[in-house]
This record gives sequence, C-alpha cells and structure tokens, in this order.
Amino acid sequence: MFSIDFSQCQTFWQLMVRSFVIYKPHFIGKTINAIIWTTLNVVVVAFIMPTVGLHNFGPFILITTAASNSFFTANNQIPGLISEIIGDTSNLKYQLSLPIPQWTVFTCYALESAYQGFISSLMIAPIGLTLLWNQFPLQYFCILKFHFILSIICLFSGFFAVWMTHFVSDMIHEMENLWCRIIFPLWFLGGFQFSWKGLYSISPTLAYLNLLNPLTYVLEGARSAALDPALSLPYWNCVLALIGFTILFGYLGIMNLKKRLDCL
Repeated sequence: MFSIDFSQCQTFWQLMVRSFVIYKPHFIGKTINAIIWTTLNVVVVAFIMPTVGLHNFGPFILITTAASNSFFTANNQIPGLISEIIGDTSNLKYQLSLPIPQWTVFTCYALESAYQGFISSLMIAPIGLTLLWNQFPLQYFCILKFHFILSIICLFSGFFAVWMTHFVSDMIHEMENLWCRIIFPLWFLGGFQFSWKGLYSISPTLAYLNLLNPLTYVLEGARSAALDPALSLPYWNCVLALIGFTILFGYLGIMNLKKRLDCL
C-alpha cells in the first residue's frame, strides 16, 4: 500500500523541489512573522510581567513559542490544501494523476508544511536568547536534542494538518470552527502557559487526561531539551509519543483524503 520505487522517488523529489521554489519568495515574510511573534511574547513575559509579580517566565515562553510556531505554521497551510481540494482546476488534481503512488502526494503536502515550520522556527531561539541574554539557563540547553525534537514536531504538525483537512469543506465557517474548537484548545490546554507537572500538582486526573493531547508532548518535549528536564516530561517519552502520533495522523489523514477524493 505504501511502497514506492526509484523512479517514483525521483518524481516525488521533484514535487518537493517545486514546493520549495514556490516557498522561497515568502521565506523572508514568514521569518519576519515568526520574529515579531517571538519578540512580543518574550518582551512582554520577560520584561513587563515581572512588574505584576511573574518572574523567570521568559525562557519558558521562548521555548514554548518556538515549538508552537512549528505547529501553527503547518496548520496555516490547511486553507491552501482545502482550496486545492474544492477547486475545479488545481495542482493537487494534476499531482494525483502523476505516475506515483497517490499517498506520496499527500505526504508531500505534509512535508512541505513541516520544512516551512522548521525553517521559520530556527530563527526563534537565537532571537529569543539574544533578548533574554543572561536570563536564560544555558546549562540545560542541548542544541542537538532541541533541533531533533523540533524536526519531529514539524513532521507531526504537517501530518496533523493533513488529517485536519479532512474535516473541512467550507473554507470560512468550518475553518473558524476548526481553529476555535480543536486547534486552539489543543494548543492552549497542551501547556502553552503551564507545565504538565504544574497541572499534576493541581489535578492529577486532568494531568493524566492531558497525556492524550499530542500538544502536551510538543511543548513538554521542547522544554525538556532546552530547560531544566526535571521540570518537564521525559524527553525521549515525548519523542516516542510524537512519532506515534505522527504515524497515526499520517495514516488517518492520507486514507481519509484518498477516500474523499475517490483515489484508487
């Protein structure tokens, strides 16, 4: 079902190259967007919130912002894929007619979202570290582990976006419902402003229920690689959970879209 030969790999690679060529003119704009979001979050939390008693929260929100950017970048691609699906003429329909397995076309869309999220997120940590300077505990930051889990987060986010696309047919109203009812709650309750252990100290039941939320592993895993790991879920547990969710959402997303588009 998911096999592919060498010539098909070459075609798949050309599709990826084409998507990158299309993305290049937008690179600077998307990077600026990521920098603005990071700067506002870090400046407000690290330099303004301490005036109302919230201290040492800057590093926490910086790493959370980097991981969140990957997730939101991928989900911002959903309207584009929806327009391809419902359009009378589209690149998607052309790609599905190519001599490659149809699942690779949807995988291409997921990987496109993934690398765009990864590229824009790479700028967030350096900008944030510069703003925070000596407020950031560098003794815990492992650049290899951080970039590794960031790549896993981007892959997960790309396939999650493909899966989410299956539920949207109306570009305006259903996209609004998707963001308000699924994407935002998953992210906000996944630990944007709190750690899993902090939630556990208040309500163990809610904390264990939150382990069903994939965004918990996105945010906790990133913080475990960059901040004090004793304050987060174990790093490798988060990696394994994200790999599992990536496979799950990838399979469901591809199968559902193939069914929706009457693919063979």
